[in-house]
Parts: sequence; C-alpha cells; structure tokens
Amino acid sequence: MTTYSLSGPDNDSNMCGSADRLFDDVGGIPVCPVCGYKTDLYFVNPSFRVKRRVYDLSSTYDGYNIASLKFKEACQRLKLKGVEFLPLPSDPEFFVIKPMVLTPFDSVSRKTKLEYLCAACGFYKAVAGATPAFLLSEPESDISGTDIVFGSGNSRGRVLITTEHAKHMLVTEKLTGLYFKETMHNNSLKPTPRSGAA
Repeated sequence: MTTYSLSGPDNDSNMCGSADRLFDDVGGIPVCPVCGYKTDLYFVNPSFRVKRRVYDLSSTYDGYNIASLKFKEACQRLKLKGVEFLPLPSDPEFFVIKPMVLTPFDSVSRKTKLEYLCAACGFYKAVAGATPAFLLSEPESDISGTDIVFGSGNSRGRVLITTEHAKHMLVTEKLTGLYFKETMHNNSLKPTPRSGAA
C-alpha cells in the first residue's frame, strides 16, 4: 500500500504561543510541572483565529494542523475516517485536526533525533526528522497521525498520514494547501546498519 504524509503551509498564526513561551493571556493550558512545556497537543485557545485564511489545510507555528470547513465537510461527505475536527470557538470556519488513530513511526530507520525525554510527561523536548516519513506498519484508517510527536517545546505535533485512497479522494475535491509526500515502509526499506543515534 502506498501512503503519504499530509501537510499544509503555515497560516501565520500561533494557537498557544511559541516553542519556548506560552501566551500569558490564555488560561488553562496544561503544562508539565517538571519540564514546563504544554502537555495537551490539542488544547484549543478559545480566542484563536486563523490569520492567513486562504488554505483548506494549514498549520500554526506551534504545531497544530488546521482544516477549513470545506476540508472538514469533504472528509465527512467522502466518509474518510481517522480524525476528529475540534471546533474553534472564535473562528467557526476552521477546525483543529486531531488524529484518533496513530500509525507507528520508524524512528530508527529514519534516524530521527530524539532529545531530552521528560520522565514526568513522557514527551521529548525536541524531535527532528519527520519527512520523508518512515512507517513501521500500514495505517489502520484513511487519515491518521504518527505515534511520535515532532517539533520542540510547546510547538509539538503529529504528522498526518493518509492512504492512497484518501489522497485520491481529497485531490478530487480541489482543496487548497494540501501537500502530499510519499512515505516509506519498514518492509520496503533496504537493510541498513542500525548503529548510531536514533
């Protein structure tokens, strides 16, 4: 099965802050008492509004995948499964995409860099090396997220993964901002030495 990572351009927006600092005026953001970083990847800032509004799929600087109402309705009409669309209280035309199904990522073959695991919250301070995505198994839904969270500090998020069927269906909708990159699967990779940092 051919699968793809799915991403969108930045929308010039921040949901909760930057990698190193959260907005002072947004209350209730859960943070780790040890490392001090945000622990809820899908916490919604109730006053957030998308700045660059021309894309059906885009991303914030702090790791959120944002879908337009058109994208959401297309997925529902096409019966594409695997994600939930979280409403934005101050911006009903857009939604946060939350994967409900996770696909195992092959961080060893990809040589993904995992830095400073926090024993308290279970998140790494920084994870680099997401694309091209190397997967350990086939996705179990049309759209899913990687089990590994990429990015750093408060700007962490999962990479979206789509099946070939889902890609084809979304492309026919002529949605804007969708960028697909073919993934690699464990059983299709050439054997490589496993030495060195993961």
